[in-house]
Amino acid sequence: MAENIYNNGGLVSSGGKSTQAAGASNTILKYPPEIVGDLERPCVLFTAHERFFGGGVKQHHVWFPAPGGIAFGDNAAYGSTDLGNSGAAAMKVLDGKQGLNSIAGQIKSLNKQQLVALAKENVPIPQKYKDVGALATQQVSNPNTNTTFTSNGVRNHSMDFTMIARSESESELIRQIHSKFRHFTYASNGGDGNNITLAYPPVWTIKFMNMDSGIENKFIPRIYSCYLTGVNCTINSTSNMYFKDNAPLEVQLALTFTETRALNRADIEQMERDQLGDRGIDENGQPSATSAPAHPTPSPVKPIKPVKKKGFFEDLLT
Repeated sequence: MAENIYNNGGLVSSGGKSTQAAGASNTILKYPPEIVGDLERPCVLFTAHERFFGGGVKQHHVWFPAPGGIAFGDNAAYGSTDLGNSGAAAMKVLDGKQGLNSIAGQIKSLNKQQLVALAKENVPIPQKYKDVGALATQQVSNPNTNTTFTSNGVRNHSMDFTMIARSESESELIRQIHSKFRHFTYASNGGDGNNITLAYPPVWTIKFMNMDSGIENKFIPRIYSCYLTGVNCTINSTSNMYFKDNAPLEVQLALTFTETRALNRADIEQMERDQLGDRGIDENGQPSATSAPAHPTPSPVKPIKPVKKKGFFEDLLT
């Protein structure tokens, strides 16, 4: 089911349940400001789900044009193991390809050198004596090395944005956007005035949006819920120019996000079908550790009516 995020200015999951707690509010920043009227350019929506001590979640939205060079790194970790001759024989039994009688028959048919190699593999002989035996016979046991799957890694996502101020108001907008990302990189004291404990930074969602319809771009892979793990800022990288109020002309942001957990194939498939609209975030803004939670069967998507270019985003972004 396609997910329309323009309901009451907040994020609504594909099951129809709002991820925003009761009484919470939204803050919305957008660069450049005219992104509101550009319905033909895909955009990226960053949303921080700020949790409050004692309950409640506030959502912070930051809109940018979709950047160039968007990269996705899906990865899996593999190792290796040496089964040896006895391990390889055991694998054949477990696979059901050979019975124990067949394995016993193979052992009986081995020649002297092969029997010695098999014995050396299973008898606790010091390694130096094994090396002497290998040198004397000019043979070594086949290690039967196999590749083993270990796990799927946690994905990282990086995006760069350059913001150039054309007015005093845009300088202030850039300052607010920069501060928003920096602010939510850090943990809070979670209501503990003594700073004995720290509360996790907010969980983020990242969505690539079609501005004309308000649904996610199906041609760009989905991103799971993330933590903002890095914010690098470069001020006036191309020219050392400031406005009269000392605001810099140019600010470059390099953002790095890390997904809240490793995914499996079911997670990927559900996100691609828009059935994982909550991205693994519960109603309290906490990341969900469960894998591919069940969602209601989505209802058919109604055809999107043509929209007027003027006024489509006024309720959300003004």
